[in-house]
Amino acid sequence: MERHEPPLSTQRLFRMVVLDIDGTLLDPSDVVRPVVRAAIAECRQLGVPVALATGRRLCATRPVLAELGLPLPLVLVNGALVWDAEREEALAERPLARQALARALAEAEREGLGALALRGLASGERLVLVTDPLPALPEFERELLPRTGELDRLPAAAVVDLPDVLTIDLFGPERALRRATARLARAGLPVYHHGPFELIPALPRWVANVHAPGVSKASGVEILARRFGLTLEDVLAVGDGENDLPLLRRAGLGVAMGNAPDYVRAQADAVVRGHDEDGVAEALERFVLEPWRRARSLA
Repeated sequence: MERHEPPLSTQRLFRMVVLDIDGTLLDPSDVVRPVVRAAIAECRQLGVPVALATGRRLCATRPVLAELGLPLPLVLVNGALVWDAEREEALAERPLARQALARALAEAEREGLGALALRGLASGERLVLVTDPLPALPEFERELLPRTGELDRLPAAAVVDLPDVLTIDLFGPERALRRATARLARAGLPVYHHGPFELIPALPRWVANVHAPGVSKASGVEILARRFGLTLEDVLAVGDGENDLPLLRRAGLGVAMGNAPDYVRAQADAVVRGHDEDGVAEALERFVLEPWRRARSLA
């Protein structure tokens, strides 16, 4: 695996750490390894706050916080929700406006794609399966209902009027999905592709998240950074996916995991080992802990 060394100008003291969860913080067994946990704890002991930035919703992220035993700040749903886990309150929520919802669902209808909407906190993060005129997805109902316990069904015309949709997830064959998302991106809507739908691997469907204009992990982290009196230049960010790229590009140092796709690694400032080899611990040791120890020894 290639290793990118950041330029000397980036060998500085980062004052905030932001970690992606899936494929980054969690190993292939979906657990946080002890060495990663220890590196996070040492960052916090040095006074460097650690936050998580993920495409997950809040209820799916709480188990990760419980495993860590830490009330870390959260950027959720790719930046559509920013959450203060210590105070248990939202710092920002960025739903799609009616026009954006209508455009996303029109593109889904045009390409014969399925759609799933995620509503905000006031609605209990409810999932809505978008129906008529979009295609029925009975396999989604069979798989998602037992997993989530909640799944509403609404026609597209009713979904357009919902005031709190944080993301529309589109599902379909890759070529059809990319035709739709290319048009949505040209219309100014952020789109993040995730490849095949992981919850139902047998389905020949890809998934993409569509958000309100300006929503990204970078925009969410910027809100958190300001609360600490910092900017994105003070942030070390680690991730592995397409939805991490806006943050990796704008952070003071963007670090890609070794398990990230080639196009993600190519756009990062540095590359570390994969999540099967404690890559997060390597990133924190090289770019945060070692510089802070050196600075303290010289003080």
